[in-house]
Amino acid sequence: MHPTLFPALLMHITDIEVHAICPPYCDFNALALARYHGTRIQRRAILVVHTDNGLEGLGENIGDAPDGDALRAKYIGTSPFDWINAEQDLAMNMACYDLMGKHLGIPAWKLIGPKVRSWIPVAAWTVAQTPDAMAEEVRQAAARGYHWIKYHVDEMQDVIAQTEAMQEAAPPYFKVHYDFNANSNYYTMRTILAELVKFRVAGRFEDVVQGTDEDAYRMLREQCPLPIIGHHVPPEAMTKRYVDGTMAGHAPIGSAIKAAAIAERLNMPLMYQQTGGTINQAFLAHEVAVFKMATIDHVNCCHLWQEDVVKNPMPVIDGSVAVPQGPGLGIELDRAQLEKLASAAPVDKGRFLIRIRSAGGLTAYVRHDPDPNGSTDNLRFHDRLHRQGIPGRPPSYANPLTTEFWDAEKDPEHFEELWQATADGPLWKEER
Repeated sequence: MHPTLFPALLMHITDIEVHAICPPYCDFNALALARYHGTRIQRRAILVVHTDNGLEGLGENIGDAPDGDALRAKYIGTSPFDWINAEQDLAMNMACYDLMGKHLGIPAWKLIGPKVRSWIPVAAWTVAQTPDAMAEEVRQAAARGYHWIKYHVDEMQDVIAQTEAMQEAAPPYFKVHYDFNANSNYYTMRTILAELVKFRVAGRFEDVVQGTDEDAYRMLREQCPLPIIGHHVPPEAMTKRYVDGTMAGHAPIGSAIKAAAIAERLNMPLMYQQTGGTINQAFLAHEVAVFKMATIDHVNCCHLWQEDVVKNPMPVIDGSVAVPQGPGLGIELDRAQLEKLASAAPVDKGRFLIRIRSAGGLTAYVRHDPDPNGSTDNLRFHDRLHRQGIPGRPPSYANPLTTEFWDAEKDPEHFEELWQATADGPLWKEER
């Protein structure tokens, strides 16, 4: 094999820059996102991969920056073409496909397969909040061009009350994607889904029961007129057809291609969920451009941040974003923005409590720190937030609860007393 016949072999990775950034959230829900999930979800890492022919490839991931030394040890000296269909390192997948496309002068989708669409459907995303806050999330998403919003339903909120508020705020075309966390059962979910399908705004349901509970999935699908899709389900959920559609979450390119092939063979709708900014969204667009069954609105969270590090915005138009047309990913790095956002600070969460009001019951207060490892999703479940330490009904997604962030601004008279009283665990009392 003569290298001049294969110019790809002449390009090799020489360096990898790893930049930790912390772009500001949008103003309206910045404090809620920070208090719910902590600082890690606000942070992103930008990879700039250099080659010996002067090209730069872009990649990114959400959260703390990866180990740059480990990436350099693995990738420096290799060709980006060595990593076609790789099943590791999603951020490096982005950079390698950006480099390969730039080297050949073609868009990245041409390295994946024939194009089937030039626009990809996308959904907004948020965290579970009080009904009035969920209504505002819907208004904001619709104003930005989205037709869908996805959120994880919490045991700490009443999904029926949230839905009533969201429907009041939603345009006629707008829909909600409910993610039920794959931790429930048929007994609990049957009545909840039966109530939700009465709402015009309800669109589809994800992970309604434990992923291995095939019988529960089949019974719920028989009774539910709206689609039920699976994320945390075993691969045979697709071939056994006990879900209406499936999701690939944060899938490296090789895994994403395999999921797309199975979905096409089974004629089953598919969605991708991989979190990041515009670099991530551009790569997702190139993937979905060639995956025939990738028709469920894809989640990438690009809308969460006010600013980004590229010169090419990807606006949402009528629920979709356009597949970039330039070589590689089709986007250009803004070095000034990269430097600016590298020095930005995360949202100051301040001191706060979680206030849980139960209709006909008690009001409870508990502390919540989302930043330690493993605590990011603690606000989602009773057993993780307060270790079942509060009297009340068994956990469910439709209990008449209202949970909110509580601080000195909301309660200047009593907050300090409540803060001290919750130092060793939750506090509950009757409040009128």
